[in-house]
Amino acid sequence: AALIWAAVAGAQGLPASGVLLDSYASIVNGKVVTVGDVLAAMPAAHERLAAQYSGRELGEKLLEKFNDVRDALVESELVLLDFEMQGGALPDRAIEDHVNTVIHDQFQNDRTAFLKALADQRLTYAEWHKQMKDQLVVQIMRQREVSSKILVTPLDLQTAYAARQADYALPERVRLRTLAFAGAAAEARPRAAEAREKIRAGERAFAADADATLQDDGEFLDVATLQETLRAAVAALAPGDVSEPLEIDGAIYLVQLVERQPARVRPLDEVAPELEKKLRAAEFERLNQAWIDALRAKYHVQFFDHDLFE
Repeated sequence: AALIWAAVAGAQGLPASGVLLDSYASIVNGKVVTVGDVLAAMPAAHERLAAQYSGRELGEKLLEKFNDVRDALVESELVLLDFEMQGGALPDRAIEDHVNTVIHDQFQNDRTAFLKALADQRLTYAEWHKQMKDQLVVQIMRQREVSSKILVTPLDLQTAYAARQADYALPERVRLRTLAFAGAAAEARPRAAEAREKIRAGERAFAADADATLQDDGEFLDVATLQETLRAAVAALAPGDVSEPLEIDGAIYLVQLVERQPARVRPLDEVAPELEKKLRAAEFERLNQAWIDALRAKYHVQFFDHDLFE
């Protein structure tokens, strides 16, 4: 029986538009995807988006989400249709293994929690089992038609690396320790100079005392982001050296260079794993889109627009 959209709207806090839940969202070769099907596949979307948007913008974001989910359902229907048209069949054992894996991974084999989740979603076990079977079909088809065709060669990596070398440039970085001396600059400067001489002579450690506060967070800093006076002082230091007393924003400091990392470009062998991952992801998107486009051209697909979130 047709349920009015207002019923779901009230439950989700969405404005009613009078659209029926069994109104067509799309048709895939005669298989109808209803507005209700799409809404059921986007639970809690309103709550998530309402936390970020309101008014007209919220309505636009909800409609965008609705269309994305509708398109994903259409893609799944196309894949399932093509599997059927090719005479595809799955062994019962493969389906049951997939079902058991899902229950294990999502519910830690807790059948009570699993059945409660089905009840919360108002799904029968048979309906959920059908969803899992369809999910497995889509996974297998996508593996066969997309993932198995992805090939990234060493030449692909070299070419992509040459084109993206700027992305792998690392700036000069330093790790510093600082001593901040208490009091006005005129009074603190001679105390800092005396402390520096003792540090260089090995008569005191580069450490906090009653007159100075030590800061050493262990982080590397981009030299280009350092304050100008500090940057100039650090440029003249070798690791372990201590600067002359520096006045920065009215305070007096001694700075010790702990370590310097020169600017460099990360080599290919260092970035190859992450670069290959990016290339594979891009190739997956390209091949998947080409596959879905071919299925849309092969079968009849029709979309219907509704003003659901006015």
